[in-house]
Amino acid sequence: MNNRQVVHLHSSNGPSSRLFALTLLALLISACARPPIVVMETNVAQVNNLHDFDSDGVIKARDKCKATVLGASIDNNGCGTQTANIQPLNINIKFANNSYEIPGTGYAEIKKLADFLNKHQTLDVVIEGHTSKTGSAGLNQALSDNRANAVAEVLVNSFNIPKYRVSSVGFGFKRPEQVGDSEAVHAVNRRIMAELAYTDHQDEMMWTIYTVDQTE
Repeated sequence: MNNRQVVHLHSSNGPSSRLFALTLLALLISACARPPIVVMETNVAQVNNLHDFDSDGVIKARDKCKATVLGASIDNNGCGTQTANIQPLNINIKFANNSYEIPGTGYAEIKKLADFLNKHQTLDVVIEGHTSKTGSAGLNQALSDNRANAVAEVLVNSFNIPKYRVSSVGFGFKRPEQVGDSEAVHAVNRRIMAELAYTDHQDEMMWTIYTVDQTE
């Protein structure tokens, strides 16, 4: 004899007996089924560094800004918001009335600006020329253009600031520093401004929602 077991199903007792027999047969078939064999793959070597050293949510392998302030709002590269800022500087050059010739004392002021630009190589500068409100608008517009150009040329030719970093514009008497008709006011308004355009890295913080316990 072999070891096979034979199950005899009797259906003489009606539908309930048939249901019981079918259930029993299903249990026997499932008990004999073998689970599938799972083949484990070999471990995959981790190439990139998955550590998040500055705790900004971006792993080191993808982080382009290493020292992010904790809690700052960042982009997918782990960097905060870059905002363009304009910082005006007043260059104290005393132009004679109706003249755009730079006086001898003006070169020291331009050198200060050149030293600042050499120290901050990423900065560009816009030289602004302004005049007092004496004479016609057209005359003062041309005068302010020439004054701004004169300072820009000194920066480039005498102090070796790259030309692509220096531009100039004249405003005539459209933007006075002071309002009035005295010689002192006119002297203040005859001025040169240097606007430095730069990108300042500002850490914009994420919103944090929290509750505060209050005592009644």
